[in-house]
Amino acid sequence: MTDRIINQRIRNRIIEYLELAASFEEQSQYQAAAPYVHIPNEIINQWEDWVHADWREYMTAPTFSHDEVDAIERFHTVWDAVAADTPDPLPSLKILFGTQQWQRLASAAAEASAVFRVRGRLSENEAAAD
Repeated sequence: MTDRIINQRIRNRIIEYLELAASFEEQSQYQAAAPYVHIPNEIINQWEDWVHADWREYMTAPTFSHDEVDAIERFHTVWDAVAADTPDPLPSLKILFGTQQWQRLASAAAEASAVFRVRGRLSENEAAAD
């Protein structure tokens, strides 16, 4: 498997993450489907699964457009602030939905998700055309 295919898969997982983080409805459905999983922790921690400290080294063209890299940077700034400003341990989703931090996270995720929707998901098995 090539680095490009791996990066395309990472890009697709980032899209999925942003869609989840942007939607209180999807978060609620996830919690209902996995009642023993603390979804707020998942939402905070999953971002770090895909966006490491060195993310700029592997999130490059043509897999990631310039606009997508900018969107990741803007979202990451909000995510970092929310992660720092929310209590540890995180409260339930029901409580978080009413907080300014969680609403800010959802809004930033929706904005980033809109940027990624322009190109949509890329193939998981074949390198996308430049």
